[in-house]
Amino acid sequence: MYDVQDCVTALGPGVRFAVWTQGCLRRCPGCMSPQSRPLDGGTLVDTRELAARIAESGREGVTISGGEPFLQAAALCEMIELARAERDVGVIVYTGCTLEELQASDDEAVHRLLSLCDLLIDGAYVEALNDGKNWRGSSNQRAIPLTQRYRAQAAEYGAKPASVEFFFGEEGVRMVGVPSRELLERFRNMKF
Repeated sequence: MYDVQDCVTALGPGVRFAVWTQGCLRRCPGCMSPQSRPLDGGTLVDTRELAARIAESGREGVTISGGEPFLQAAALCEMIELARAERDVGVIVYTGCTLEELQASDDEAVHRLLSLCDLLIDGAYVEALNDGKNWRGSSNQRAIPLTQRYRAQAAEYGAKPASVEFFFGEEGVRMVGVPSRELLERFRNMKF
């Protein structure tokens, strides 16, 4: 696992619990979390403990991003099933893969994770297509409802200006969401 954050609103409808996986084989220019790329980085986390945290959070759902979540498909399936055994939890997954690529996979865990996912945000992040819209990084990414749970909200992806939120902790300040190119440029030019 790369990171977790409770009380997130910039990665989907409602107040959510967010999980970022460690490891990604893509090298998308402008990636918001390049530290999550190394396959040998991150922290090992017990899926039972993480599932309990998600269930106990009381949040409507969990948003899973990366790294690339489908590289951790089996562990994520276990986490989701354990959390859902405690309470009804909606699942949104961001992936750099397309739905068609995932459906063509011969990995059973990939298909199982798709079956547990309510809403899939698919497609590689393309920095030049970052149009500063909400709940997705770039305009090529699609919000694909895989169940009825978020079908109505899928149309809201890319419909409003993007937002980011900041969380302050012992490790420092964490920004969650995908900022517009203009906001990113302002951060790059700030002097601390």
